[in-house]
Amino acid sequence: MDLINQQKISCVDESSSAMDRAQAVATNLYPNFLRRLLKSHVTGEFRLNLPKPFCDAHLPKQSCVLVLLDENDREYNTKYAVGKNRLTSGWKSFSIAHKLLEGDILVFQLIEPCKFKVYIVKATRLTQVDGATTTALPNQNFHPESIEAVKTEPEQENTNPTEYPHEHDYYSEIANGKRSSEYSLINVKDVKGFKDFTIYVDGIIIDSEMPTQCKAKYYELCKSRNMFLHENLVQGLNGKLAAEMISETIKIADAIRAVDSKTAPARMEGWDKTLKAFEDLGMVVGFLRVRIHELLSISRENQASVRLKRVERDGAEEEMRALDVKLSRVKTRIEKIDSELDALGAEIEGLDPVFKEIAHCPW
Repeated sequence: MDLINQQKISCVDESSSAMDRAQAVATNLYPNFLRRLLKSHVTGEFRLNLPKPFCDAHLPKQSCVLVLLDENDREYNTKYAVGKNRLTSGWKSFSIAHKLLEGDILVFQLIEPCKFKVYIVKATRLTQVDGATTTALPNQNFHPESIEAVKTEPEQENTNPTEYPHEHDYYSEIANGKRSSEYSLINVKDVKGFKDFTIYVDGIIIDSEMPTQCKAKYYELCKSRNMFLHENLVQGLNGKLAAEMISETIKIADAIRAVDSKTAPARMEGWDKTLKAFEDLGMVVGFLRVRIHELLSISRENQASVRLKRVERDGAEEEMRALDVKLSRVKTRIEKIDSELDALGAEIEGLDPVFKEIAHCPW
């Protein structure tokens, strides 16, 4: 048990409320939120709503697996339904395993993307309540494990909107502007699948700024390079701009895959210019530029050969045109000779009387 947190709890009066004790537990645990359990959270369908501001600020923008880590470092996979900001599949197992009761308060601390450390503050100060464990104190020594897929349940509409009152009352935002920049240091090797993949830029999740298909392609690109391509982006870069850079990088990567012999070098040069600008801002896109340069080299070499052949062909066409002129002149000369031959033939025929006169002269 953490000594500091022991002192933190001991300073809370025995008669203090569960909320006071929970707030004592939550001190200096960022980012976190508190949830007082209602009857509907621990009975029936076992669905737990999470504070919307916290979800918007820190959780992915699509349904995913959230891991709950208890005081004994046991992990429970739960299904997070993004449209309703609630835990569904897996929450029942966690609730039953820890014998949660109405009135208990849970302190959720986000320790990794999609992973919470959960501290349980019982509604009573007794050591045991129906066999339930008493308040769990913070233990920062967690052990990340692989996140297994969970079976999803069909979502149902919340027909009782008053079931989750004062949703924001127990939401504790990052204090003094502290950002969750430490999450950007997670190695891509630790991401077991697309469901666990979250894009952090300067400590802010930007998943919502890009389509799921684009994010999926970016995930594959990061995995292929064994690193987050955005991890070296300059500090303070606007999240929307970062998302646009990532999206454009994916478009260029797709375009590179589609390159063929007909692709204009000027187009590839445009891609390279764009990637160079991204690279100057810290985006790891050098491998794409290398590929573009390889393609440009082949294209330019091929085009140089084409230019030489075109020059050779132009020379042959010029020679052919010269031959055509010469041939035309020869044809004209032949036609003139033919005319002269015809004239001589007619002249010879006109000499028949002369030949006869001479032939019949007396000896």
